Amino acid sequence: MWTIYLLVHIWLTGSVRLPCMALVYSAGKKWKRLHFLARSRKRWLLIWGCLGLLETVAVAGLLWAGYFPESVPGFPGWAGEAAWTVLHPFHLNNILLPFVLGFLFAAIGETTIGVAFAALVWRIFSLFSEPSETPRTIEPVQRYAIALLASACILGIANRIYALRPPTCFDCFAPHGFPFTYFHEGGYAGGEGFVWSGVAGDTLLIFAVGVIVGWIWNRTSHSHSLKAVNS
Repeated sequence: MWTIYLLVHIWLTGSVRLPCMALVYSAGKKWKRLHFLARSRKRWLLIWGCLGLLETVAVAGLLWAGYFPESVPGFPGWAGEAAWTVLHPFHLNNILLPFVLGFLFAAIGETTIGVAFAALVWRIFSLFSEPSETPRTIEPVQRYAIALLASACILGIANRIYALRPPTCFDCFAPHGFPFTYFHEGGYAGGEGFVWSGVAGDTLLIFAVGVIVGWIWNRTSHSHSLKAVNS
């Protein structure tokens, strides 16, 4: 089950990080003072990988400072779920292990996610910024992929904004998901879980919007290329 938490985490964080990375990349290419950010691919990947690692260290430090020595919480999010999944069959009673293992999973995972997002942004911008001597045409499949990515980002941002609404109670099944509820929080007695019909609905919506936008983009590009040939 922790893999579903990880996929949702990648979707929601990526919907914000990818546009932010795109802005940073554009600024790095445009302004000389920020040129060091996007000067080379290795440096670009290293910067965002380190930021993912630093974010995990900061979360661990805040949790440790807030709870230790009275208690040791489990690591939040998908990493904590993964740690409990791994440790549960062994029936280990050490209260530090879930936190430490969750931290290790989060450190590796967030670093990898940061590098993967950075590589994706670098790849997308390389499609649009080839030198004039060697022009590169964007393939139809690539247009569909970019359209699907944009669709996922837009819906992810909408879901993050929807999650900021104030809670109505402290012990209720608060829904998460726009336009379809894909997860509901449990009350004090538990009961949280994914709503699979909502997961399917949001997934289909992302693909539907991406395919439609990709089709329109391909049709428009094809029409422009025909006009250029005829002229």
